[in-house]
Amino acid sequence: MNRSMMRFDRFVEEALYGPQGFYTQGGKAGENAGDFITSPETSTLFGECIATYLDQVWQELDRPDPFIVIEAGSGCGTLCRDIFLSVQECSSALRYVMVERSEVQRDEAFAIVAATCFLEAEEAPLTAVKDLPTGPFTGVVLANELLDNLPPRVVQKTRTGWSELYVNNGREEWQPAPPNAQNMASLLVPNAPPGTCLPLHLKAAVWVNRALNLLDRGRVLLFDYGVQQTKDFVERPFGEWIRTYNQQHRAGNPYAEPGSRDITCDIAFDQLPGFPQIVAQRDWLLAQGLHSMTEWARGQWHDSAVAPDSGALGARAVLQEAAALTDREGLGAFLVAEWRVGE
Repeated sequence: MNRSMMRFDRFVEEALYGPQGFYTQGGKAGENAGDFITSPETSTLFGECIATYLDQVWQELDRPDPFIVIEAGSGCGTLCRDIFLSVQECSSALRYVMVERSEVQRDEAFAIVAATCFLEAEEAPLTAVKDLPTGPFTGVVLANELLDNLPPRVVQKTRTGWSELYVNNGREEWQPAPPNAQNMASLLVPNAPPGTCLPLHLKAAVWVNRALNLLDRGRVLLFDYGVQQTKDFVERPFGEWIRTYNQQHRAGNPYAEPGSRDITCDIAFDQLPGFPQIVAQRDWLLAQGLHSMTEWARGQWHDSAVAPDSGALGARAVLQEAAALTDREGLGAFLVAEWRVGE
């Protein structure tokens, strides 16, 4: 990787997706061999809730056939598999597109989902592609923890304006920000005190626009960690909202050994286009019926907790998974943004 001075977002893009990038070399989510764990890896309940949502949206859209669902950043196919195993009402109309930049993960995911969910892979209503397809179509574009991997530009308030972060041979270097970046930062946080660092989510905003323009009718549904307003970054240090991961642990310095770690950023949802409805993941999952999905587990654990058998222990595991998905200090605090198109 070229270690000459690079703007921060370009450095991260190369570190993640370049020839020697983290995802190019096989970095992925997963409980066993993964570098980080997301909601789909935490529990199949997450996919069941999204399947319930898709059934509902299909009905609200007057049962379109085909009903196109695009999952961006599909990774190893865990969420896709759980959705196919859980959808009911829209199953006959469902056409699913996994979008994944990593060729290794893309091929692996298609093979796993096709073998798990269908008798014949050739008959699976499933495709796996590198980039978003062309529209327009009726359906849903969804993504879980995608936007945080679209590198932001980073600016810092000084006494005379805003500086922008560059990476020079593994070290931070701040240069005067160009007028467009200065103007954007000043509009987002007009009275930011000196020392304030902000992410500018230009790539994420462009991606959301592309997703919205794919649809003639439907929804865009995104799950990610972050804040509703950019101003919430004012008192947070840069190292708190730029995160690195390797083998399920925080990996420290984002500039060290490019390609060896995942680099992510908390999302400021007010920088995204349109006017999405935003709720906490905990509330969204409960609205999809998570509590009723686990009612059997609560009953079985309650009846057998004194002398639990394997079934009761399995029920307790399901309850623990549900608790992890809705933890107010963890995954439950993630944000869910929904855009409605053509209604």
